[in-house]
Amino acid sequence: MAKKPQARKLLITGATGGMGRASAVLAAKQGYDLVLADLSPDKLEILAAECRAHGVLASAVWLDVTQSDSIATLVHALDSAGGVDAIIHTVGLSPQMADWRRIIDVDLVGTVALLEQTRPCLKTGGCTVAIASMSAYMVPPHAQIDQTLANPLAADFSTQLEALNDAGYGLTHSGMAYAYAKRALKQYVADQSSNWGKEGKRLVSISPGLIDTEMGRLENAAMENFAAMRSLIALPRLGEPEDIASTALFLISDAAAYITGIDILVDGGFVSKLQHQQRQAS
Repeated sequence: MAKKPQARKLLITGATGGMGRASAVLAAKQGYDLVLADLSPDKLEILAAECRAHGVLASAVWLDVTQSDSIATLVHALDSAGGVDAIIHTVGLSPQMADWRRIIDVDLVGTVALLEQTRPCLKTGGCTVAIASMSAYMVPPHAQIDQTLANPLAADFSTQLEALNDAGYGLTHSGMAYAYAKRALKQYVADQSSNWGKEGKRLVSISPGLIDTEMGRLENAAMENFAAMRSLIALPRLGEPEDIASTALFLISDAAAYITGIDILVDGGFVSKLQHQQRQAS
């Protein structure tokens, strides 16, 4: 009897959130063994059990990307398991969930730290997908902000952030902090893909639009102009977490083996329609 091929192993962070959970369930259905990481042990175990029902292996690891020892524990678990074939990183906070500094710490500093420290655990030929946001396309280039956020792991990063805010650049607004953090993440992917490529590894980001998740509904409810925002979607619906999951699973597959260093908008055409309207108005 022919030996059954070994299942590919996938790490999903933020696994119990809307996009993470959808990615985990879809990956389990596709036969991936899973390492699921997030803050809630109880939710992780429930999700792991659901994934195992599809006949795959699924383990749970507690993760807080702002704590170096937590990332180290995850890395040790991945090393002990022989590495992973792919990573989908969905951990993140939106503007209504935290203040500006916590958002930068999670969405940029912790995220880049996680991506860099799990990079050696990614097998040659593997791919990491990080979740950015269409908000990254909705703020203008800003030399000082972009230069500072390009080095989130710098020893003097906190000092540089304070200098930015002392100069009145507005990152103390949670919405601006979120948008520029996601812009910086998107740029990190573009800048670092060459270094990853030398190791035979791919690095890609996805920028979701208005997605019908718990986090998305929280943000939508806080928008005074949500109806106007929704009208900018080219397709006649909000996005679903499965739209992000299916894109992420495609990107980590062999079918996307020549895709790296880019950001993919999964926004129902929102940004292109907005940019078209802006061009028409100018």
